[in-house]
Amino acid sequence: MQPKDEPNEPSVMPSLAKPFAIFGAAAGLFAILGMGAFREPAREVSPLAPMIVTAAAAAVAGEVLRRWRRLHDQALAREALVLWVAIVTGIAGAASGGVVGFVTWGPDGFFKFALGGAAVALAFVPSCLVVFDAARRAGRARHGSLVAATDRRTVTSTVLAGVAFAGATSVPAVLSANTSDALPPLVQVGLSLAACLGSTIAIVLLQRRDRGARAALEAHAAQMHWLERAPEGEEILASSSAEQPIDLGLGGDRWARTSDATYRSSARSDVVLKGSMESAIAAFDECALRRHRSLIVAACGLTAVCVSCALRLTVFL
Repeated sequence: MQPKDEPNEPSVMPSLAKPFAIFGAAAGLFAILGMGAFREPAREVSPLAPMIVTAAAAAVAGEVLRRWRRLHDQALAREALVLWVAIVTGIAGAASGGVVGFVTWGPDGFFKFALGGAAVALAFVPSCLVVFDAARRAGRARHGSLVAATDRRTVTSTVLAGVAFAGATSVPAVLSANTSDALPPLVQVGLSLAACLGSTIAIVLLQRRDRGARAALEAHAAQMHWLERAPEGEEILASSSAEQPIDLGLGGDRWARTSDATYRSSARSDVVLKGSMESAIAAFDECALRRHRSLIVAACGLTAVCVSCALRLTVFL
């Protein structure tokens, strides 16, 4: 049975304010800690200020990316999308860096840290693009469906991978022992370790949840040979179990179990499944691959932090 290619009626793209704020907070915190390896003024900055300011700037940038319709045009070239995301990210980085510089050193520190913030933000453009792409895919499926749920787990795992990547950016400061003046060295190392380890564990838990959802999907797929496509424009009965039909999320097909022997003549059926099984399986496979990549990023960040900590532990004790 090959499902028809019908309109999907996707849900709205989820808000980018929260995921970008979380990622921005981690980027602001660990970027200022990591810059301490190269710039002495960065070691004098309280990490709390860049964390809060960057989280706010990133939340605004996320909503700008979400509401900017041009960025959601399928005809827009990938190069143009990358350019606009880089511009928005750079402006957010410059704004947060300028505010941090102004709070720390007054007007003299504004322009210097604004330029530094923009430069650091550009280094995080690939991560911002990955989060943006994941959120955009999360709007393809109907709200409450199986595919919508796995898409949102993919967004979460992508953000967590970004947090782990940000946590690993303080490794140069740890290796050079140029840690923040506002934090004890072991606290700085502990923050990076907590970010990377917590992200890795959370991604693994998301993978376990997705494997459970995949098992449910495959159980529905095994029943497909008992189902028939419900005719369009004909009366559809509610599920006999008094539950709503399972929504796969992609495709407009309605799969029904015949309610009686007179189905062909009465054109009445019991709808138990909505959507395209082939499209849903492909979406699950895609999300599993992306979540695996997120786990690799988080694990690499965790490894880098652990190795740097082991190499310099005697210096910090």
